[in-house]
Amino acid sequence: MFCNSRSFNFSAVFLINIFCALKNIQAQPSDSDNAAVATEINENIRSVSLQIANTYSADINVVEAFVQAAVVYEDQIGIPASVVIGIAVYESSFTSYLFQHSGNPFGIKAGGDWAGPVFIKHDDGSDTPFRVYDSAEQALLDFGAFVRARGWYADARACSRYDYVCVVDGLKRTENEPGYSTNPLWDEKVIEIIERFGLDVLSER
Repeated sequence: MFCNSRSFNFSAVFLINIFCALKNIQAQPSDSDNAAVATEINENIRSVSLQIANTYSADINVVEAFVQAAVVYEDQIGIPASVVIGIAVYESSFTSYLFQHSGNPFGIKAGGDWAGPVFIKHDDGSDTPFRVYDSAEQALLDFGAFVRARGWYADARACSRYDYVCVVDGLKRTENEPGYSTNPLWDEKVIEIIERFGLDVLSER
């Protein structure tokens, strides 16, 4: 309460400024604190990736690359890493035929707004082009752009990154919004995956 005061003499102000400066220094996280947080994040990423890879017989290095990217680019994507990976697991398990040939774990089709390479796969009764990605980073950033470009996902992006239920609910199909999937149980399945693998730890930092 003294740090903003202007009613003291010079000596008093000098001493108070020193006190406030020391207080601010103590409030700053130390290098060891930062290192501990980084270690915990990496351990969470590794643990989650191992669980997913072991469950679906997926390549651990591939899974970890996507989980790492989801965490690193979480703020830029605008969707919690827990939800991003939950969707990726539900849509592909990182082992699907589409994923193996396109690097696309989200099942995003190549519409008119996509100028990149495509992979043709029979889907919903016809040959359908899907987006092809060269890396986990490219896939994650494009997923973020895909979500941001669709106004009906605004409610999902407005949710706290700690509230994965709110986010998934904002992405699901409704009577007024097309949603991410036509499957009426899509939101329940994604939430089930998030909770099964404890993906919420990916956003706890």
